[in-house]
Amino acid sequence: MPEQSVASLEPRLQKQVESARTAFERGNFAYTVELCGAVLTAAPGCLPVRKLQRTAQLKGAGARSGFLAQALGRVSSAPFLLTGRAALAKEPLKAVASAERMLAADPRDAAGLRLLGEAALALMWPETAVFAFEALRELAPDDVATLVALGRAQLAAGRAAQAVQCAEAALRLEPIHGAAQALLKDASVAESLRQGRWEEGGDFRAKVRPTS
Repeated sequence: MPEQSVASLEPRLQKQVESARTAFERGNFAYTVELCGAVLTAAPGCLPVRKLQRTAQLKGAGARSGFLAQALGRVSSAPFLLTGRAALAKEPLKAVASAERMLAADPRDAAGLRLLGEAALALMWPETAVFAFEALRELAPDDVATLVALGRAQLAAGRAAQAVQCAEAALRLEPIHGAAQALLKDASVAESLRQGRWEEGGDFRAKVRPTS
């Protein structure tokens, strides 16, 4: 199941998306979230709808912010995290559903965003993975693991230059971080391939050999 645009959805779902956008413009964020959720149940790979849903969730979260609400969100999301991580390898769509429930309870749930990003990569939805890890980076800009995960998602999405930037940012924080070093190597090779700079030195086999 590939990622989808709104235009690729069946007409019934496109009408729901339009209704969700209208509800958002009118400030009815709860209804926007509900409509987007219905569309995502049928088309979970539709990133524009997922983005709209998250924006509405964040807008609506202000009314129930505070320590108690966050604590309740963490408690209620714990079973979904366990279920989602268990499903990640063999049933990533179930992991997406678990992540959605976690983010419905708290759209700033870091574990939910990470689960969504990992499930998206497993489903080969690179743009959705980038979206999830970018949202996670907003919560913790200096988290090296998040920078590496975002870089891997950028690389999967065909944006090697952005992946290099993520790796470099991670290495500025932790210069000997193995995963960040591997990302930098892989992304640099991909960027060289994209630009056709294979004659600028180095061994060809070393360039195409994947890193572990």
